[in-house]
Amino acid sequence: MFLIGIIVVATALIRPALSTVTEKRALLVSKQGLFESQRSAVDQVQQLVQEFQGFAKVQETVNLAVPRSEETTRILNQLDSIARTAGVTFSSFDSSPKAFETSRQPLARRLGTLELSVVVSGSYEQIKQFLKFIETNVRVFNVQRFIFSPAGERTGSSSYRVTLKIDTYFQD
Repeated sequence: MFLIGIIVVATALIRPALSTVTEKRALLVSKQGLFESQRSAVDQVQQLVQEFQGFAKVQETVNLAVPRSEETTRILNQLDSIARTAGVTFSSFDSSPKAFETSRQPLARRLGTLELSVVVSGSYEQIKQFLKFIETNVRVFNVQRFIFSPAGERTGSSSYRVTLKIDTYFQD
């Protein structure tokens, strides 16, 4: 009798509770799996956001070095600031655009070149400092040619004049 009573209690009370526990465990496992997959997706999205923020910083730096337009007035302002910092006198400025370079890559922007003619005068050290500042400027400047000559009619003068041909670039 006792054995039959245990079987009846087990089938009537314990079996439904066991099936409920099994269902709850299955639900818990599926929710944990869903949570982990969503956490992984969120981590990937956060990583992509960080990469795009890094890309935006790189793009901003590139746009400073090679802007999207000629920006001749900005170039003149930069060269004038460089000249004042180096202590040279800015005498002349002229610009002329060159033809666009063709791009070998289909998605890359074409580069435009702006040829600048600049004349500055000052001491040898000041001119040397001016060229150093041009070299380390944010915007890309390539000195193609320069003519170095005494500024005064006297050859013993410590003042010199430099005529520079500089190429700078911009994006199409």
